[in-house]
Amino acid sequence: MRFGPTDKFWVVLDPTPGYEHGEYLLRVSLSDLAFLFEGGLTMARNPTLFTDEKEAKLEAFGRLTKMRLKQAITHQVAEGRVDGIPERLEILDGEGKLLFEADLG
Repeated sequence: MRFGPTDKFWVVLDPTPGYEHGEYLLRVSLSDLAFLFEGGLTMARNPTLFTDEKEAKLEAFGRLTKMRLKQAITHQVAEGRVDGIPERLEILDGEGKLLFEADLG
């Protein structure tokens, strides 16, 4: 597949606390992406490109779920409750196929 400066694709970024939907799932062009990097986007946000909207949304959902789960675990540990904390997140479809995975440690 070929992309020119104005052709649109999907970019998924790691969400940050206090996120908004448009901050971690973006529909952009190469020109837009260049402006994002000029404006301060770094590789630390793990930008990933997608041509398929459904795949991008699934990835964004997985990353958001991971962040929320890490926040909940951090809160639980701060309160001294450490029993039963998971080390890994896996999201499966209805047939048990792995859709998203992430280490939480």
